[in-house]
Amino acid sequence: MPWTNYHNHCKYCDGVEDIETHVENAIREGIISMGFSSHSPVFFENKWSMNVTDMPLYLRDIQLAKEKFSDQIEIYKSMEIDFFPEQSGVINKWTEDLELDYSIGSVHFIDAFEDGIPWEIDGPLLTFEKGLNEIFDNDIRCVLEKYFDYTIQMLENDCPTILGHVDKIKMQNHHSFFFSESEAWYIDLLKQTLEVAAKSGVIVEVNTRGLYKKRASETYPGIFGLQLLKDFGLPVCLNSDAHHPKEIIGEFENTAKLLKQIGFNELMVLKNNTWQARPFDLSGIHW
Repeated sequence: MPWTNYHNHCKYCDGVEDIETHVENAIREGIISMGFSSHSPVFFENKWSMNVTDMPLYLRDIQLAKEKFSDQIEIYKSMEIDFFPEQSGVINKWTEDLELDYSIGSVHFIDAFEDGIPWEIDGPLLTFEKGLNEIFDNDIRCVLEKYFDYTIQMLENDCPTILGHVDKIKMQNHHSFFFSESEAWYIDLLKQTLEVAAKSGVIVEVNTRGLYKKRASETYPGIFGLQLLKDFGLPVCLNSDAHHPKEIIGEFENTAKLLKQIGFNELMVLKNNTWQARPFDLSGIHW
């Protein structure tokens, strides 16, 4: 049976290979519906966001692939859009101005260094430690409170179609131990965030990238977060956050098994331009 994946990066941001190559491999891997979601341009230089001058080429290539492979796969255009409180509204603006089929909203940056450059919280360990020390005086709880506060602000004020890797900041625990995910204060922060998500209408992705890249021992969100999603009745989609064509179904079977064990019976998919809940099992989605 087929799979779907709506979180894919290509050469226009920090991914590799062109869009057509991604699509060809997706077809080989049994993907029947996919979306491209390169990192949106931001107001400062970094190594992984799309350059605004490449936007027309990015959208053109998606459209060309959509036309070329229309009899084999459904292709949708999107972006993974960074949320900054001072730029609230940018997710909806990008979505409307570019006529995107959907949006992924994510938090990758919190606060900023003295030079005004936003602090990247899911990058190299040294960068994380530098921001933790210089901006937050090594108060990891304060960091987590602000991270989830940003996510809540996004859900309440500029809600995307899909909430990206909701607890990705925990990836730093894979490098070095900064906080315990079993502590009551952390559990409360995650729970409060997902309670807001449940009221927003957002789809929450189950992101497998940390697993197949060996940067996490669980999906984003992890088992406790997945149980909360089930308890709150939040709709979910399964995404690999692929940055290379070979990653498009990374850890899908194992994650589908986990989701079934927790009690999920449906995944959200884009079919004929409409979001639909479809049954799934370990071999794919009942299309």
